[in-house]
Formats: sequence, C-alpha cells, structure tokens
Amino acid sequence: MFTSALVALDLSPAEQPILDCLPDLKKWGVIKVTLTHVIQVGYNQFAGYGHEDDYRDWLEKCAVPLREAGLKVNSVVHSSGTVADEVLAVAAEIDADLIVIGSRGQNRVRSLFLGNVAREVLRKTIRPVLLEWVEPSADKTRVYCEAVCKHTLDHILLATDLSKHARGAEEAIIHLSAGAARTDLLTVLTPDAVDQPDKVDAALNDIRKRLSAQAGQVNVLTEEGKPCDTIARVASERNCTLIIVGKHGQGWLESKVIGSTAARVCETARRPVLMVPIQEQESTS
Repeated sequence: MFTSALVALDLSPAEQPILDCLPDLKKWGVIKVTLTHVIQVGYNQFAGYGHEDDYRDWLEKCAVPLREAGLKVNSVVHSSGTVADEVLAVAAEIDADLIVIGSRGQNRVRSLFLGNVAREVLRKTIRPVLLEWVEPSADKTRVYCEAVCKHTLDHILLATDLSKHARGAEEAIIHLSAGAARTDLLTVLTPDAVDQPDKVDAALNDIRKRLSAQAGQVNVLTEEGKPCDTIARVASERNCTLIIVGKHGQGWLESKVIGSTAARVCETARRPVLMVPIQEQESTS
C-alpha cells in the first residue's frame, strides 16, 4: 500500500528532526522517498527565488543519512504561487503513495492552528497524508520525534465512523497491522448511534477479524463525546503513536471544509495523524 513517499519540507530548523523519523517509514513498506521544497513566489514572496541551487544542495544533504538508512531518495525544488497545489502536483507526477508534511502552530495565542499549507494539502488531496507535528523549536520537535514519530507502529489508533468514507482508513490499518505491536479500533458514538453499541462493536470486530495474523494486541473501543477531542484524548491516555482517520464522512468525519477531523486531531493530539481519503473507485459505490 505504501512504497513511495513525498516529503514536503519548508526547511525551518524546527522541522529538521522530522527527517530523522523518515527511516521509520520502512516499517510501513516505503522504499523510496522524494524530498521536495516549494519556493513560494508572488507578491512579497521573493526571498527564496533565485536560490534554487542552494535548496537543492540542502535537500541533498538531508538525503545522505536517509540513503545510509537504506531508502532510495530523490530531491526536487519547485517554485509556485500556491505551495499546496505544487506539492500535490509533484505527488501526482511521481505517483506517490503517501505525502508526509509537517504541521505547526501559527502563533502563541492560537497554538492549535494547523499550518495553511498542510490544511490545503489535506483539503485537496486524493492521496494519504501523514501529518507530523512540528514544535516551535528543533529541540522540542526532537523530543516529540523521540517519543512518537520514530515508533509509529508501536501503538496504532484507528478512528472510524464505520461509513463507506472510512474504508480507506480501515484498509490502511489492515495493511499496517502486520507491523503493529498494539492496535486500537475506536468509534466515537454519535447521538443517533449511542443506543446501538452492540452494532458498533460488531462492526469494529469485523475489522478486527481482517487484521493481519501478525498483529499484536488488538482492542475494540467505543466512546461518547465530541469526536475530535475524544480521539485526541484516547490517543493521549493510551499513549498511541499513530492515529488513522478518513478524510470524508457522513457525520463526524465531514471534512469538505478546512478544519477537518484529521487537522483538528493533529492539533490537539500533537502526534502523527494518517489521513486516508476514500478511493476514487469507491466514491460512487
């Protein structure tokens, strides 16, 4: 399911430790990584223009330890007025199975605000996106990486509303469960489902039966509450290292606007979130 990944970098020092996490993607099946930086051009956006060679050199330096870790690595630098669109265009050009992008707080007052580029990528993508939380400084990001993003398969949490829109996320957990030490399957009960816990448990157990025979400990969970907050709380309480959600949904996974469940979960949980869109061939089924 995941063999090639596009990693979008903005070259900030705080983002540097994320690069150290990339070899962990080998456990996902990733063998090829493309590092990309998009220089934003337009009104008052000329700082990086004309320095493409410098950025290429920087990406090539970033690629060295990744190659030493056994990954095949390419690097590309593009210029565009719309960074998110260019990231998605590069992903389409190389047919990436996965997009990896950092997310961060924009200011001290609204620390729970995902970066605009990450939000736009989430909103427009038809490919799975792995969000990595980036702290304000490299040291803080490094602590986060040591605790979580270097061990994404230690404890996976799938949050599903059990609709057709969650199928992509469910397929992802089935794929990744072979390397997972622990797996939690969670549904946050909506008001119209709180009186149907048995049906929800049965549906979650159906997913459980489809997990790899090599999967470690598996738990089925149902909770009540506000979905985004509940998912983040459960992930924190259970020390999950990766959260998987769908992109669209009928109900609490609705994400046709920016402010999606994936973005909000990443903001509040501050741990890796894999958002998996519904496959195109399934969207009309």
